[in-house]
Amino acid sequence: MTRPGCRALTSIAGLALVLAMLIPIVATAHGERAQQANTRMRTLNWYDVEISPAKIAVGEDIKVRGRFRTSKLWPEHIPSVEQRVFLNVGAGGPNFIRTASNIDGISAVQSTSLELGKDYSFEIDMKARRPGRFHVHPIVNVLDAGSMVGPGRWIEITGSQDDFVNTVESMFGREIELESFHLKSIVSWHVLWFVIGGAWLVYWFRQRPLLIPRLRAVDELDEKGEDADELISPTDIKVAIVFLAVTLLIIVGGFAWGERDAPITIPLRTAKTSMPDNKPFPQANIDVSISEATYRIPGRSFRMKLTVDNRSDRTLRVGEFLCANVRFINPEVRTVEPIDEHDLVASHGLRVEGGPIAPGQVSTVEVFAEDALWETQRLTRMINDPDSVIAGLLFFYAQDGSREIVEVGGSLLPIFE
Repeated sequence: MTRPGCRALTSIAGLALVLAMLIPIVATAHGERAQQANTRMRTLNWYDVEISPAKIAVGEDIKVRGRFRTSKLWPEHIPSVEQRVFLNVGAGGPNFIRTASNIDGISAVQSTSLELGKDYSFEIDMKARRPGRFHVHPIVNVLDAGSMVGPGRWIEITGSQDDFVNTVESMFGREIELESFHLKSIVSWHVLWFVIGGAWLVYWFRQRPLLIPRLRAVDELDEKGEDADELISPTDIKVAIVFLAVTLLIIVGGFAWGERDAPITIPLRTAKTSMPDNKPFPQANIDVSISEATYRIPGRSFRMKLTVDNRSDRTLRVGEFLCANVRFINPEVRTVEPIDEHDLVASHGLRVEGGPIAPGQVSTVEVFAEDALWETQRLTRMINDPDSVIAGLLFFYAQDGSREIVEVGGSLLPIFE
């Protein structure tokens, strides 16, 4: 290819990259199914999650609350919540503003650390900002591991974004509208830096072919034992010095302007909130151990053989198995219907053989979780994991409606026929 051809191809590629960055992409959901099955099963088990109301107007409040248990079977190859975590919300864009959040009643505006095997309650208060229909999830971002996504719900926001008001009062009593505060200055600074960056690129693109032809020229000089720096001319060096000088002058001038306009500022806070060290582990009046766990691939049937020791004074029955945000319900114990077509509830997905467990009794119970959600939620990928471990929460219910929650987990054996 000739040099003009290379130059034209490079220009087209650069233009395509810029356009791809500028074109907005609308995200409807968050692709939590793309996460590995063991990540969803063995990290955070979310339960009692409520996201309400389901329909609000711009400027109205919405609350996300519930509980989660950090798994004792956290995968060793994934950094855990014991390092640093941040309670967040996934909403597919700036459609809400968060006004408050807490974990166990302690402010979660900043990051914190949690312990494995413990229960935590959380609450997030938000205000609707933009009309539309959005999928909302609670999320715990784990340092170096990514987002652990909780169950989601579709929220419909009505009204107009022009009606949204987001005002705060500064320490000096000045009322500030955050939606438009210094917006012109922000746009001006972005335009200025885009112009400088564009001028830098235009200079180099005008001088000679770049990227692949440039790389080839450097390789040829290296093969000949010549210095590749010869490709940079004295004029190039002078232009670079001018660009550097202008950039530094703009930075210094901008800093001086900012100090004059706002002499008293508070930096972004990076401190870590401490959770109480004496938080107890969840106590249950029942011991459960898995003696066998299998997944029958043709029938999409998961089976657990459990040994259950009921140390309570009530007769208990298995009412629910929660795994990777999917709720398998035993209809003989309780009735739970999906909120909408996207709610991950298998209302008749749990079958139990072994009957109720009387007080003081040790029983063998077989639990079958059978539903197409194993496939649609890509949980069957767990059989491809090197350790192939299943984990989740079992909910035992008494006649009076009280419950015992126990985490269960163990090696899984796939059955192919």
